[in-house]
Amino acid sequence: MSILKEKTVEIFLYLAVFLNLIFWFYARDFRAEWHIIPPVPSESRAQSFAIGDRQLAFRMISVMLQNFGDTGGRVTPLEDYDFDDLTRWLRLSSMLDPESSFTPYLAALYFGGVQKPSMLPPLLEYLSDAGQRPGGENWRWLAHAAYLARFRMKNMDLALKYARQLAALPGDQPVWTRQMPGFILNSTGNKDEALEIMVKIIKEGLDKYDPAEITHTRDTICERILDPEEAAVHPLCKDVPQQ
Repeated sequence: MSILKEKTVEIFLYLAVFLNLIFWFYARDFRAEWHIIPPVPSESRAQSFAIGDRQLAFRMISVMLQNFGDTGGRVTPLEDYDFDDLTRWLRLSSMLDPESSFTPYLAALYFGGVQKPSMLPPLLEYLSDAGQRPGGENWRWLAHAAYLARFRMKNMDLALKYARQLAALPGDQPVWTRQMPGFILNSTGNKDEALEIMVKIIKEGLDKYDPAEITHTRDTICERILDPEEAAVHPLCKDVPQQ
């Protein structure tokens, strides 16, 4: 190799090192952008990730839902999530497998534990829709929505909305699902409407519910809704010992 070629190689080497140093000083403070919840794909695109297999796509998304914010050695509190985006992922998962209870279960019992109850409304709307799907025991997701609205959000109007949806569902749900609007109305001081609901349950449920459930409904009327003076003269409470 000639002296000229050696000098040329040496110059290029120094130049490469110099450019590398400039790039390092320029980019050393850059960090990869961290998306807790990535953009939500369409249903067809989600299936394409799984070679058209809906169940495989559902299972892939199920794993993602459990690990949002907890990858790359990082742990992210739920209050840092965008619950609107999260709910879109939950809905996508349910579209891929409408019969699975995994996604609403995760929504109610995991994401429902977020420390900021004000973030819950999108999640509750998802649970409401999941609870009104026919089949199985999907009604329980509406019960979770009413519970979270009442006891976590302290929003009695929203809790009553979900409780009414629950009570209106067709099928053979437990009697307490029919009673829930009455419980909420009574706790907010709407005794007359709560009484009307409970009396209707007794009248329509004599041949439908277990006698113990009817007795419990009557006890609720006489001991929790009516005042002692009102219970003393109400026809349903005549045989109920007053405490």
